[in-house]
Amino acid sequence: MYTSAILIYGVIVCFLGVTVVFLVYYFWRVHNRFDLDSHTSMKLPRNVGEEKRKHPRADIDWFAWMENAYGIIELKVRNISLGGAFICCKNPLSLGEFFNLTMMGPDNEPLKATAQVVWSNANVPDEKVINRGMGIRFIKMSDRHIQLVRQIFRETD
Repeated sequence: MYTSAILIYGVIVCFLGVTVVFLVYYFWRVHNRFDLDSHTSMKLPRNVGEEKRKHPRADIDWFAWMENAYGIIELKVRNISLGGAFICCKNPLSLGEFFNLTMMGPDNEPLKATAQVVWSNANVPDEKVINRGMGIRFIKMSDRHIQLVRQIFRETD
């Protein structure tokens, strides 16, 4: 009987000890979380929010199509620069993939380029994507293509 009473008191003491440790940990964590949230002056790295592109982009809405191993696929070009573009498509290509691109510029003038996929939102969930597509860089483009892109920037200035 004496040993069972010691055992019961031991279990109660252990339970109370674990409860106290849990409560101390819980309130300490809550207190530290609010401390971190209340600091308003955080120093951000210098390049946060800076534009990383070499060329400015202009918003456009051109029909286009690409030719690759899968055939001919219709696209929409949403923005463009001298260095690249953003292309809306249902099934973006893999990173690094090359393809031939034909864009219908102003006055339905076809502009041809060779491009490479530099980023894609193919693996981003649908609810987090505004426009499914890919960012491309131009590898080769015609002189006329360059003239038209420069003209777009002169018109937007």
